[in-house]
Amino acid sequence: MKTTLVTLLAAVLCVEQAYPFMCYVCQEEESNKNCLTISMCAEEEKYCVTLHNYVGTKPNKPKYVISKMCSPTCPVRSQQQNQTYQRVYCCEKPLCNVNGASSKHSGYGVMSLGVLTTLAYIYAC
Repeated sequence: MKTTLVTLLAAVLCVEQAYPFMCYVCQEEESNKNCLTISMCAEEEKYCVTLHNYVGTKPNKPKYVISKMCSPTCPVRSQQQNQTYQRVYCCEKPLCNVNGASSKHSGYGVMSLGVLTTLAYIYAC
């Protein structure tokens, strides 16, 4: 029984998606509430990306805009150029860029914790 559950868990984690990959998309919006449009990504686009741009128009009040999109790669992380600062967030789950704060690395940690908890439960019972 335990072997069957472990095998089933491994199969579920290793199966490639059979459904379309989707992300939230928007272009240079001033609020996340305007970035809730869902788009189907192209087959090669495996990442949902959120870009937070801070433009230094005033020293104490930078202008903030957010863009979301599908992408085949995770772009270079945070960049600073002149008075503009860009923060990049990437994730690999459908619709994972809803708030733009998740990242590829935190997703691996959560998934690992879930797998370890499941295995501990299986072997404890």
